[in-house]
Order: sequence, then C-alpha cells, then structure tokens
Amino acid sequence: MKQMLKLGFTLAAFAVVACFLLALVNNITAPVIAQQQIEKANAGMKTVFADADSFEEVTDYKPSTDDAITIAKMYLAKQGGTVVGAVVQVSGPTYDHATILVGLDLKRTVTGMQFLELTDSPGFGLKANDPSYKTKGGTTFYDQFKGKNANDGFVVNETFEAVSGATITSKGVANLLSQGTYSAGEYLAEKFGGAASSGDAPSAAEQPVLFTFEDAVQDICGTSVTEDVPFDSSYYPHNMLIDREALVKNADGAIVAAAVEVSGQTYSENGGSVIVAVDADRTILGARIVRLQDSPNLGMNTAVPSFYKQFTSKSADQNLRPGTDYDVVSGASISSDCVADMVKVAAYEAAVIMEKHGGKTAPAGSAEYTLNEHYQEE
Repeated sequence: MKQMLKLGFTLAAFAVVACFLLALVNNITAPVIAQQQIEKANAGMKTVFADADSFEEVTDYKPSTDDAITIAKMYLAKQGGTVVGAVVQVSGPTYDHATILVGLDLKRTVTGMQFLELTDSPGFGLKANDPSYKTKGGTTFYDQFKGKNANDGFVVNETFEAVSGATITSKGVANLLSQGTYSAGEYLAEKFGGAASSGDAPSAAEQPVLFTFEDAVQDICGTSVTEDVPFDSSYYPHNMLIDREALVKNADGAIVAAAVEVSGQTYSENGGSVIVAVDADRTILGARIVRLQDSPNLGMNTAVPSFYKQFTSKSADQNLRPGTDYDVVSGASISSDCVADMVKVAAYEAAVIMEKHGGKTAPAGSAEYTLNEHYQEE
C-alpha cells in the first residue's frame, strides 16, 4: 500500500512539473510565434501596399454582400501615422478556392494584389499565381491589377486580361476583387474622406431555387396541366434515372410540350434531379432544378436562375458544352457539367415524346449524343 502511495505521489509530482514546464515554454514561445505571424502578415501587406510603413487591423467594416465571399480581415495602411489606404483579405470560390490580399488607396486605386492561397487546377487556374506566367501586357496575372481604379470594375477581358485557359479562375478572382475593394473603399470614404464609389455594391449572390414537378412546368410553360406518360422504368439513359414523363397541355387541351424529370450524379454522391420541357420543334423551353444535394455556396449554385436559364432555347439535339453553350458556376465546374448532362438527357427524352405526338422528327444521328468531360477549366 505504501509503495502504491509513493508511486502515486511520484507520478503526481512529475505531472505537476511537466505542466509547469509546458506552461513556461508556452509563455516563452507564444509571444515569439505571435510576433512572427504579425511580421509575416505585415510582409504580405507591404507587398500589396508598398508606400505604407505600418498597418492597423480594424473590425468595424461592412461584410461582403455575397454570402459565398468572406472578407476575413481589414487593415488600415499608414504612412508616418497617417492613413493612406487599406488592405483587405478576401476568400471565396474561383475554379476551386482562393484567398487574396488587395491594397486600395484613398482614391480607390489598387496598390497591389497577391494570393495567400489558390487551390485551382495545375496548368490552368494555378497560372494566376505563377510568377513565370505573363499576360499579353508582359506582367504576371496578379500584377496587372496594380494601378487600376476599383470604380472601373473588374471585368474579364475588358478591364483586365484573363488567364489563358482559366476563365473560371479569372472570373472568381474578379469577384473577390470587387467585394474586397468595395468594402475597403466604403470604409475609407466613410472614416477617412476617401473617394466615393461610382456604383452600387457588388450584387449579392442569387439564391438556389428548387421546384416541384408541377411548379417547374408552370414556371416554364405557363400552365400546370399535365398528363403523365408511361415509361420503361428499367431504361437508364446514360446511367441516369427517369423519374417522370408528362405531356403539357394548354387551356384548350392541346399538347404544347413534353416534360421529363431525370436524376443523375453531381459533385455530390447524392446527386440531383432536373426537369426539362421541350416543344414540338425540339427546342428546350426551359430547365429547372427539382432536387440538388451539393456543396453549399458552390455546387448548390447550379440551382440559381442565371445558371439553369442558360439552357432555354437550346436544341434538344445539340450537345451541351461548357464555355460554348453555357457558362459554368464559379468553383463548381463539375456540378455545372453534371447538371448540363441531366438537362441534355431529359431534353432528348422529352423530344422523343413530342415526336410521337406530332412533333418534329429527330435529325439523323441525334440519338448518338455524348455527355461532358469536366477535367479542364474551359
């Protein structure tokens, strides 16, 4: 018993000494680590705002107007104690994801931009952060923003040159710059007499909209009168599941379209479902998202109207290709291509139904259509 007590006291003593030593080490190293982090942050901010000699973090700035983009930090850039601008850290979707630092002076002129993180495709989007990659103007992608006025906006291939083969990345960076410079500019204008904005705040992101079958038909065709069509439940076109097929009728009972709902894979294993309506001319009247379980603020943004309405007026017989027939959602190219594939399958099946009810005959070879590969940015 005495031996056990002695052993217990010994272990307790070792534990106390160990805790004391850990606390001592932490007290010694924590300030050093914190100082190193400050110096690293200051070095990055000095890169994008060379004229400043000190930086002061502020927290009372307005947040991003886009839920997908985060303004994580803002610093006042000072020269001799006088505020001369601001530096903001902004994160959000590109082809994948990026975090940037951007500097802005009191005239809303960009003093510099650099990437803190970029996780886009090697050989494509990553060229945006490659110092050896040069634009036609002879600068790196990120250096071309220096000297630009934020009031002129950031428009791909208008106010700046996109990375070759990486339009999605370029658009994503433009969105980050728009949000970051607007927030910094408004703060400087309100607090330190900086130049006013010449436009409205960057638009808030559209919100995903999911439909029921009936609501989708009503929204596309202006009528909810449908007549279900029997279909072969063992038929899986391109490994997709047909959920429902129907004829769409007007108030007089005349058939005006066929609507088909299909389910397929997206970036998420749970996938999604779309409904497409096609008229007698084999033209897509519209596509709507019925079900989608994908990444918030990324894949889920394929359910916003500006994306799915791109398929309206396309032919049910054409292949749907990114960059040609539709623009993918920034940061969600795989989901975008998968939704387009579902639209294509549903559209073709709807056209087949319409052909059986007096619609145009399918052109030769249209049944041998192909779906997307989505390994490249464009």
